[in-house]
Amino acid sequence: MEDISTKVNLLIEKNNLEYCLECGKCSAVCPMPNVYGRYIYESFPRGIIESLLLNPHDISKDAFWDCLTCQECTSYCPAGVTFQNFMTELRELMLDKGYKENAFFCPVCGTYIMPKREFEYIRKTLGEEKAHEYLMSCHKCKKKDYAEKLHRNNPKTKRWENLSQTDNTEHKTPLG
Repeated sequence: MEDISTKVNLLIEKNNLEYCLECGKCSAVCPMPNVYGRYIYESFPRGIIESLLLNPHDISKDAFWDCLTCQECTSYCPAGVTFQNFMTELRELMLDKGYKENAFFCPVCGTYIMPKREFEYIRKTLGEEKAHEYLMSCHKCKKKDYAEKLHRNNPKTKRWENLSQTDNTEHKTPLG
């Protein structure tokens, strides 16, 4: 069984975090200050990279849930660091290890949707009603709900339901 440091180091290697040049482009393009209204070094790509390169066993930081996974840092990185993929995979690892207090889950099936802080920002921005409509279930539950609504409202489905009801009442034989 691999320890947490080994798994984090594999993610670091896979996503080229050790190639970071410390140029700061990732922090310059990151939308977090606009979203959360603050700049905290440890929440930005460079701060997270530095933290995990020095302490790959410490995955309990709240800062690891601030990233919006928007790909801005990844697209501007001259060193090829795929930070967005790294954060997605790190969060999966964190969830597997029981760090769930900063995560928002689908209330229907329990699937992870996004960080709580990001959900709260979207809910505040969109308003409660729209946030509920867009975010209160995962994509799988939305598809299932959508399919059920289509099935209920499909004229062809209704026609078959109507035919099966009429078959039971109108086509009775004189004997029974």
